[in-house]
Parts: sequence; structure tokens; C-alpha cells
Amino acid sequence: MNICILKEHKLNEFRSPLVPEDIKRLKKKYPRYNFYIEPSKNRIFSDSLFYQSGCEKYISQKIDLYLSIKEVSAKQIKKNQNFMMFSHTIKGQEYNMPLLRKILKNDCSLIDYELLKDKKNKRLIGFGYFAGIMGAFLTIKNHLKVTSPKKYSYKIDELLEILSKKNLNNLRILITGEGAVSNGAQFFLKKIGIKDKKTFKKNKYSSYFKVLSPSEYYKRLDKKFNLNDLMNGIGTYQSIFPNYFKEYNIFLSCHYWDQRFPKLFELNQVNKDFFQTIGDITCDINGSVPTTSRSTTLTKPYYKFKKTNIMAVDNLPSALPKESSEHFSKILTSLLPSILNSLNKESIEEFYISKKGYLNYRYINLLQNLI
Repeated sequence: MNICILKEHKLNEFRSPLVPEDIKRLKKKYPRYNFYIEPSKNRIFSDSLFYQSGCEKYISQKIDLYLSIKEVSAKQIKKNQNFMMFSHTIKGQEYNMPLLRKILKNDCSLIDYELLKDKKNKRLIGFGYFAGIMGAFLTIKNHLKVTSPKKYSYKIDELLEILSKKNLNNLRILITGEGAVSNGAQFFLKKIGIKDKKTFKKNKYSSYFKVLSPSEYYKRLDKKFNLNDLMNGIGTYQSIFPNYFKEYNIFLSCHYWDQRFPKLFELNQVNKDFFQTIGDITCDINGSVPTTSRSTTLTKPYYKFKKTNIMAVDNLPSALPKESSEHFSKILTSLLPSILNSLNKESIEEFYISKKGYLNYRYINLLQNLI
């Protein structure tokens, strides 16, 4: 079984789906696994470390599964290949439909990390926690006008050090989302001394954050709010999010959203009480946060909408490449054997968007985006 780690083509992408130490362990446990690496100057772990772990240089060998973090270029897609990546296609994202069309046309299989879930439908693998940490850092750094070295290989302790001696008074932070992204943001805020609003009594200069559950920013018109109904597009829901504009000066968007949900607000609702700074960590372009009209990069993380600073970097964990890659690789190592065993089965498991050119029936709704 031949597995290849591809070179990332996205700007400022330094992560790796597997790290050298985990490849060593996999090769020891599964001697029939052969690993290849497409050389890269940007990857946080050098090519030489991968070669030392037992990888070979990828040239044109026959590969059973290609691994990458972000989407591969459509130009790389050849007949009868198997890919595993964050494809950003499952919501029918228009900008990546050409990639999915090419995969289907060439009878390829596409496994998406987002679709690897446990029996309770909870995601098994991802970088969300690190996105939350980095997104909170960049947002507060911008809000406080803090300067720091423009480098992209940070460690979490370095981020904490940059803000540790700054004046953190009067930061009133609103957070949506209760998953890994939100947990990462909350971890970072607590580490720099900002407390959850429910745990202390505020005063004029105090800083605090509040985490909103979906029932606190959406209301169902028949007053029968149900999260499962919301997730499945059942019932009519309306956003009450603008009610929070006045109290909070920073907003961290950490929640899941798709087109069945209302947007948090409309652009015509942006008023004098609107947030001074927004960190759209989940970064759905023209999605739940209408001020996010485009994504940004680690080299240029911010832009303005009227008087509000927007942070919308779409690969935040790449700024913490070593720690985030090690975390991701550890989980992927445990999942990889069953994924490899599934490649040639006739069944089409939930974590496939397509298998051998067939669109997974679970995601048949994507057809309307592919036409």
C-alpha cells in the first residue's frame, strides 16, 4: 500500500498531515505500508526528516492514497486516483466545484477529513482548536494595535508572551460556537487573563468574554427552538444576533454554518454600535458573517469594512504548524489503516465525497452545484 504526502500549494501553508515520528511508528506496525513525500521547502518538517523516517521521494510512483492538508490543484488530478484532504466542497462551495468535477470525471475517490466522525456524529479529526487559538490572537493583536514579528512558525507560548504585558482592559468579546474552534479561542483568552463573563462581576474597565449557544442568537418563529431542527433546515428561524452589538466590541466567529441557517445580521444592520473588530475564524465567504466578503492571508490578515477591522485568514493553524501537525498526525495515524482498507471495497462510506468517480448518495444535494 503506497501513501504519498503531497506538497501544499496554498500560500503560507506549512502543515503536514503526517509527521516523521508517526510515519516511523506506522511503518513498524504495518510493514506493507510504503510512504512517499513530494519535496517541499515550506513544510515545517524538512524533507530530510521524512527520508530518515523511511519515506522515499515521490517522482511518479503508483500511489494508492494521496494525502494533503488543503485542496490539491485540479491540474494534478489523473485517472483512478484516491485523495484525502480538506476539499471545501461539502457545502457546495462554488470556488471548488471545478475540483470536484475533475475528480468525478476522472473516476477518482475523494475522502474529506471533515467527514470522519464518531457514532455521535462528532468530528474525529481537525485543526479547529488551533484555528481558535491563532484567530483569537490575531484578532486581539489587531484590536490593541500590537506589533510583533511577521513570522509564520509560532508556538502557542510565543503568542501568549506577545500579549502578556499588554493592557487588556475593556475587551468585551462575543463568541459564537461551542466546538473545538470556540474551545481553542476560550483557552487562549483565559491564558491571557480574560475571564468568562459568567464567572465574575464586571466593572467599568473589566474585560470578559461570553459564549453564545445557537438558541441565544437564533429564535424560531413558533417559539419551539430545537437544535436538530435548525441543523436539518426544519422550522423558520430568525437571527437575534444584532441585540449584542452594543455591549461587545470584539466578535469571534467560531460556529458552524451552512446556507440553511439565517445569516447573523445583514449589512444594512451595521450601525454605530457595531463591533470594532471581528475575527471570522470559521471564514465562510459571504456566509453567516456578511462582512466577510473575502478571505485574508497570514501575511495580510486584515481589511476594513466601514469602521470595523476584519480578520478572515482561512488557514490559521498553519501559523502554529509544528504543534497543529503533531496533533493532527497522531489522530490520522490511528484512522489511516481503516481508511486504506476501505479504498477497494464496493461500499461507499460516509467519509467519501466520491468513490471511484461516483458521488456519495449522502451528498446528492451537491449535484445542483455541479451542473
